[in-house]
Amino acid sequence: MNYRELPERLDRKVIYESDYVCLYADKVKLSNGYIIEKYHQIHYPQEAISIVVFNENDEVLLIHSKRYTVMRLEWEIPAGRIEVGESKEEAAHRECMEETGCTVKDLKFLCTQNPANGMSDCICHVFAARVDTESMDFDENEVKMKKWVSRGNILKMLKNNETKDGVSILALLFAFEFYK
Repeated sequence: MNYRELPERLDRKVIYESDYVCLYADKVKLSNGYIIEKYHQIHYPQEAISIVVFNENDEVLLIHSKRYTVMRLEWEIPAGRIEVGESKEEAAHRECMEETGCTVKDLKFLCTQNPANGMSDCICHVFAARVDTESMDFDENEVKMKKWVSRGNILKMLKNNETKDGVSILALLFAFEFYK
């Protein structure tokens, strides 16, 4: 790859930094020499995972997430950040337990995505698995409810725009195609 074709950061102003998210205003020089004085970038210090969980009937477990940012309940799959010192696989198991009360088996890595690469460096690793055990315990601060949904009904939900969560949409379609 010819790195001279990529934009070059000339300067960075820190607007906000935390362990969860950072916001920068970079001065960026494009390959044609044009300079953008304020190119806002969102940085995530930790990578994330998402996991599509299937049961013995080939249904998928969806959670109704309480999303403050968009002020709505959103049908999604379990997802979250990878904690320091934790592997991607450990994070997938932990997030699934926290958000659904389920343990999983046959965990398979499907892909890595960057859901908003024009403004964010967020990395999300996508997994699929089979449910092993299930309880009704889950984080009620994050999740209103959970339900098992058939592939056909999920595809209808996606077609009808019943979820707007891009991480879930890509992971579901990827799992339907590549997790057997």
